[in-house]
Amino acid sequence: MLNKIRKTGWRYSFAILFNRIIPKWLFRIRRYVVYQMDVDRSIAAAESQQTDSNSLTVQRCNSESQMRAIEDLTWFKREYSSGNSWAYQASLEGKLIGGFWAASDRFDEDELGVRIELSSQQAWLFAALVSGEARGQGVYCRLLPFVVADANASGFSEVLLSVNPDNLRSNSIHKRWSKATLGTVFAIRFFKIACCFCSGSIKKDRTVSFNSGSNPILLHIVSE
Repeated sequence: MLNKIRKTGWRYSFAILFNRIIPKWLFRIRRYVVYQMDVDRSIAAAESQQTDSNSLTVQRCNSESQMRAIEDLTWFKREYSSGNSWAYQASLEGKLIGGFWAASDRFDEDELGVRIELSSQQAWLFAALVSGEARGQGVYCRLLPFVVADANASGFSEVLLSVNPDNLRSNSIHKRWSKATLGTVFAIRFFKIACCFCSGSIKKDRTVSFNSGSNPILLHIVSE
């Protein structure tokens, strides 16, 4: 436990504990950094991985049963967001060990009362997870470039994701794979009242929403 806290950071560990204690319908607070991923580097890494003899398999989900399996693994349900979403899976010797989601059009941070409006060139990555028994084996560093490269091949020239800066390990990984840091978002929701503050290339339509469930704060991201 102490080793895990050292790797991720005590503030991030405290935030996880806080969210487990406080129900999400009552209160949520979150800060995150938005990265634009390095597409060219991801494509090169994904291509080199194709010749790897490792039994790890990474692919885009192509059936409803696979999508449901990723929902169960990552705790994300497609009805949580109003945008178009699809999933990726990592399997080792036929066993599902990792999942990742991507979205176009828009992505709802429903717990925060915030909606990210995406341009036609932007894909948003989220809800990545590697199962506990497979962590520390480089699975995520195989999964991430594949997802970025596939999103780009699907017509999205800008691939974006967000990371809690207090999660030291995750932030370090994504910073290495990024092309640019686009800005930060700090959002608070208490009951239906949401507040949001942004920096950098992230623009909001307003700071406060008094009914965030039906009228979320809208964010637009201007990438490089």
